Amino acid sequence: MKDTDYAFCVARIRANEKHLFTQSDIVKLAESESYDAAVKVLMSKGWIENEGNISDYISFQNEKLWNLISESVPEKKELDILCVINDFFNIKVAVKCLLTGNEFEKYYIYPTTIDLKILTENIKNHHFDKISGVKGDAALKAYEVANKTENGQNAEIIIDKAAINCICEYSEKNKKKLTGDICKFLCDTSNIKIALRCAVTKKNRDFVENAIGSCCRIDRDKLISQTLKGKDELSDFLLKSEYKAGVELYLKKPSAYDKWCDDEVISIAKKAKFTSFGFDPVCAYYYAKINEIKSVNIILSGLLYSAEKTTIKERLRALYV
Repeated sequence: MKDTDYAFCVARIRANEKHLFTQSDIVKLAESESYDAAVKVLMSKGWIENEGNISDYISFQNEKLWNLISESVPEKKELDILCVINDFFNIKVAVKCLLTGNEFEKYYIYPTTIDLKILTENIKNHHFDKISGVKGDAALKAYEVANKTENGQNAEIIIDKAAINCICEYSEKNKKKLTGDICKFLCDTSNIKIALRCAVTKKNRDFVENAIGSCCRIDRDKLISQTLKGKDELSDFLLKSEYKAGVELYLKKPSAYDKWCDDEVISIAKKAKFTSFGFDPVCAYYYAKINEIKSVNIILSGLLYSAEKTTIKERLRALYV
């Protein structure tokens, strides 16, 4: 498909970009006197249509985002990469619920390219072969491992690694696209986080090799070997990489690493601001809106539970506009 085939799609995305919150907007929202006051602001801006709870508001925005981009793009398969993490998370949820007897629908997240009703039925009936491609393979392998070892963590890493490998494979096929750059970043930073956790908890070689997926701009074998040597050796290795800034934050406060990752994705996405055609502006808008939704979620949750305003503000994600 030619980039020019995206002309109408990009025009629609640009029109919607005008409604994104600015950094100033989100800071003002964080300064609301109360949770109810913040909700009123969001309703006045059309961000919320009907009263509900935080989960309702977030679900509404996620659905609205997905409907917009899926209605706009001329080739819907291109959207699959945007939902890889959510898709595999939902597979993880389904396998866990099968093993624990918990309610499936309660833990699913959106947006996702998977028909969750069909996924639930297939998992419940052990029809792993009906789940397409690597997703089905990961679900089956994770279920067998969990059933055999009674260790949920061993099952989780199988699914997480499959997600990372899918992201890395996409980045290799789309080297010149902004989406590919974001995927490279997500792939490596996910592996770094896994490696640091493994080093701190002193996981053995089998676990580490099963947990760390394909890498893009970092040597996987070296990452594994340094992880097995311990946190200090791994940190020294990572602090010499292009991900130094994020690693420094992780070593001080792990939660700050997630914010850094989200902010860096937006930094990459901003390269599409002046791109007139192709899928890149769609990808950029998706991550722009996701960061906006995360920030509103942080604000509402913080206000609801009376968190300090300074704490709320320091957790806010960077925005696109």
